[in-house]
Amino acid sequence: MKIEDVIAAAAEELNCSYENNALWFEVLVNQAIRSHKTMNKYIRKSTNLTVQDSKVTLPSGWFKVLDVILCNTDERYCPDIDYTIQGDTLIFDSAVGMPDGTRIVFHYYGLNTDKDDNIIIPDDWERMLVAYIGWKYTRRYINDFGMGVMQNYQREYQTQKLANV
Repeated sequence: MKIEDVIAAAAEELNCSYENNALWFEVLVNQAIRSHKTMNKYIRKSTNLTVQDSKVTLPSGWFKVLDVILCNTDERYCPDIDYTIQGDTLIFDSAVGMPDGTRIVFHYYGLNTDKDDNIIIPDDWERMLVAYIGWKYTRRYINDFGMGVMQNYQREYQTQKLANV
C-alpha cells in the first residue's frame, strides 16, 4: 500500500480535501512510522549516497541509521558528533569537511520500497495510520469535531499501534 492510499482513506473518512491536506498528512504518516518502535516490518538495507553541500538526502522508508561509512574505507562517522539528521537529510558537521561528490555507504533499517523508491506501507498499518491522521486533524480542528471524536481517534491509534508491534 502506498502513502497516497492511506492519505486518501484518511481524507475520505474525515470528509476533507485530499489536495489541501496531502502534504500535511504525508508528514503525519512519516511521524507515525518513525515513532512506531516495532522492528518486525523493517529490513536491513544499504545504499551509496553522494554528498552535496555537506548534506545527503536519505532514502525513502529509512527508519533507523545503523552506520555511515566513507566509501571504499572503514572510516565510520559518529551520530551527533560527525553528523545530525533533520527530517530526511543527513547533515555533516563542518569540522568533518565533506567535499561535494564524496560517496558514503548508508546502512539502515527501512520499509520496503517499490522500483520508484516509494514506501510500501504494510497493509495492517493502514488503520493505525488513518487513526493517527484523524487524531492530529481533529485536534487541530477541535471546535469542528469535539473532544470526544479526537479522543476516539487517539485511543484507536494507540490500540492499533499496540496491535501492530
